[in-house]
Amino acid sequence: MSSISQDIRARWETGGMVVRLILVNVGVFLLVATLGLLETLGIPLPNPGGAFGLATSSDAAVLVRRPWSIVTHMFVHLGVWHLVMNLLVLWWMGGMFRNYFGDRRTLSTYLMGGLAGWLVYFLLLNLVPGFGGGGFALGASAAVMALMVATAVYAPDYTIRMFLIGPVKLKWVALAYVLLDYAALSRGANVGGHLGHLGGAAYGLLYMQGMKGGRDFGAPLERLLDVLATWWPWNAVGEKARPRKAKRQKRKRGKGLQTVHRSVTKEGTTRRGQSDEEFNAEKKARQERIDRILDKISKVGYDQLTKEEKDFLFRHGGDI
Repeated sequence: MSSISQDIRARWETGGMVVRLILVNVGVFLLVATLGLLETLGIPLPNPGGAFGLATSSDAAVLVRRPWSIVTHMFVHLGVWHLVMNLLVLWWMGGMFRNYFGDRRTLSTYLMGGLAGWLVYFLLLNLVPGFGGGGFALGASAAVMALMVATAVYAPDYTIRMFLIGPVKLKWVALAYVLLDYAALSRGANVGGHLGHLGGAAYGLLYMQGMKGGRDFGAPLERLLDVLATWWPWNAVGEKARPRKAKRQKRKRGKGLQTVHRSVTKEGTTRRGQSDEEFNAEKKARQERIDRILDKISKVGYDQLTKEEKDFLFRHGGDI
């Protein structure tokens, strides 16, 4: 068991945000399954309904008693098939999104997509009588749809190979998912779920259109997460939180003082001291190269990158 826990910890620390989101979803699934088993065995547990209080609802009276469910529902699954399908798409589309935009924006887009899905679900079930109401909503589908649509809008002509179909452009895959959810509304089954999926897709579209216009709709949430990260004593990889900004120190050079930068690389080694000019020039050159690689991906696809370009994007994608 120690070997398994060490492997999981290593994956958490090195796998990036998509792997962490998958691990959280699996962990919550196992927690809910364990609580359900204990309840089946006759052990009394507080169960307010809806995955032990973690699922959300369109009933305002229920939400007042469990406001946290607006966030927790996007990590909860009751069925294995539901979990597996969502995590496969998260691994696939979330991984592509992360390659383009890094870990920070992957997390904010996942959360904002889930919140957008909940908002559409809540508003339409309460404002449109024909949709009905009641019940609970759960699952990562809306969050995953946001990542999928955002990626498809950013790189619409990226070509993927699908089983039994062959090469298909990403924009058609995303459009097919959206249309299937839209068509399913007329059948009257799982209306709340399909509304949530469409809400997540709408956020993915809005987010990427905003990015193209120079507006980042996920930035306020990212700033909030930064504040929480500084308050929380442990960071995302399980180590004590450290300041995220490069450390600065003063040293004498000639008669005056010059600001030098001391930063830690991903491998944990320390870079030599750099002047402001050197630091900014290096940062600008790195960003320009990232932009060139992303432009190449949007034109010819990720598979056409050289190994060196892929390695560079993997090392510095989180700097975007």
